[in-house]
Amino acid sequence: MNLKAFRERWTLRLIIITPLASLAILTVVITSFYIEKLSYYFKENAERYLNEYVAGEQRQGEALVKDISILANDNFEHLEESVKKELDDRLALAHKTALFIYNKYQGRLSDEAIKERIIDALSSMQWYGKKNYVWITDYEGNNILSGSQELKMQNLLAHTDADGRAIILEEIQIARKYGEGYLKTRFTEGSSLQMIKVIDFKHFNWFFGSGIHLDHAMEEKKTELLHLLQTAPKGRAGYIALFEDKQPVYISEKDEKELSSALLVKMQQRLKEENGWVELPQENALIYVHYFKPFDWHIVYGFRKAFFNAVLQDQQVKMNKEVEEEIRFITYASVFIALLVGILTFIVSRHIIAIIRNYKTELESRELQLRELNASLQERVREEVHAHREKEKMLIQQSKMAAMGDMISMIAHQWRQPLNQISYVLMNIEAAYEYKELTPQYMDDKVKEGTKILEYMSHTIDDFKNFFKPDKERTEEQISEIVDHTIGLIKKSLESQKIALEIKVRKDTSLLVYRNELMQVLLNILTNAKDALSESCPSEPKIEILVDADERAVCIEICDNGGGIDQTVMDKIFEPYFSTKGAKSGTGLGLYMSKTIVEEHLNGKIRVYNTDIGVCFELRLNKPTNV
Repeated sequence: MNLKAFRERWTLRLIIITPLASLAILTVVITSFYIEKLSYYFKENAERYLNEYVAGEQRQGEALVKDISILANDNFEHLEESVKKELDDRLALAHKTALFIYNKYQGRLSDEAIKERIIDALSSMQWYGKKNYVWITDYEGNNILSGSQELKMQNLLAHTDADGRAIILEEIQIARKYGEGYLKTRFTEGSSLQMIKVIDFKHFNWFFGSGIHLDHAMEEKKTELLHLLQTAPKGRAGYIALFEDKQPVYISEKDEKELSSALLVKMQQRLKEENGWVELPQENALIYVHYFKPFDWHIVYGFRKAFFNAVLQDQQVKMNKEVEEEIRFITYASVFIALLVGILTFIVSRHIIAIIRNYKTELESRELQLRELNASLQERVREEVHAHREKEKMLIQQSKMAAMGDMISMIAHQWRQPLNQISYVLMNIEAAYEYKELTPQYMDDKVKEGTKILEYMSHTIDDFKNFFKPDKERTEEQISEIVDHTIGLIKKSLESQKIALEIKVRKDTSLLVYRNELMQVLLNILTNAKDALSESCPSEPKIEILVDADERAVCIEICDNGGGIDQTVMDKIFEPYFSTKGAKSGTGLGLYMSKTIVEEHLNGKIRVYNTDIGVCFELRLNKPTNV
């Protein structure tokens, strides 16, 4: 027996022996390690778990108290807004009711009868169970309807409030000048500050009013928050207490064992304006105190450490039993698994040995085939590389042709209108010549007009050529100047079809844009508007252009009275090759190209919507942000 055969035989035997021995050793090590770790877990980490429980409860309690404080602060900061909202709702209902009665009985009853019906209706209305929450005063200061019998039917024009203000005159001025408005007043001496709203009722020289005392509204907000606090879910470990002016107004639990009177006294003694945790050693407790100054509230969250000690001990007892059972199970399972895996390993190892022997035989066969294949491999590789390069050339050529086709289609679409304009220029010259009206000045004007159109057509070629280049440069342009320049290209065509053009510049500004591309977009939209007006033939065809700007963007809006776009195709008008015109009038690329230019080159958005008489296109070009 030679040395090579001896090594191969022992290698195959080791394939069987090594996994079995390794499995036995690994099973013993893992089982021992696991048992040791479990023992360490329960012996060494009890205090750490207690601290984690306490820290987690602190985080939860602190977050809960802060949430309550945030909610209270939000109610306080938006108090006047909520009061104004309630006044708005009150007076809107009153005004709507009065207007309904007036419109219903106008012309059928006398004014006095209508007034009586309005007064009766408003005096009987209720708002959250309250009557007479709306008063009526005329502009001469006469109190028509009042919640107070003392002031009813009196003239209050000379009345001054607790601060000496002629409050009725202020109400009259607000109602007359602005239609509606708010004011604050202490209406009588000793009364609290209230928010008042007045609203004009023009038909009888009246105005309506209503008021809410801010301190009453504040108390209602406190009541709402207290109710929310009472219904909020609480954890089983902690409790919440609420003190107003350092007196308890709410406690989440009434258990004397947990919250004794002595503990409440200690809590009151530790109340302070600084927020933070306070430890009560004698009670083995922690409390978190948060002071909310606007309500003079102290929000307190507390818990006893003893609760977590008891929980931890109960869990330890239960888990000790579970671990003992688990250790026994793991021991038995490890032995069983080791035996099962050992048997499977033995079977698999024998199968692996058979596979190795078959693989050796097959490897020798494949080695022979590889030598034969290697002789022709170089030639095959060269053929495949050549075929691959040919495919790449074909794909590149197809890509170029597709891009060129798109470019030619878009140029054709852009040139259609200018060519028509040149045709109009030539016909005008011919007509002038025929009627002997062709003066040198007229000829010079028409030549300049045609030259201007040809220059635009030339610029269009440059624009499309630059459209596919990534290194185009923007320029700082005045938006109204771009609009005027664009209108100059199509103005004569609009005049020939008697289409009125109205331009409004609400606020002009300069913007860093691609000038020619923005002109292309505007010209596309104006051309579409002209075609729509020519097709719908309104009595007074008109196009309106509005230019406006704010701190973030420039807005250009183009509207016509051509009847609008069918809603069924509204979502498709920006798709390529979709057109509502015939094949001779459009290719369906104008709006698609406009959307591409606006969104990908001009950092903006384009949208379209119908109006009662036509359609509007809105271009919103965003200004660059300073980072």
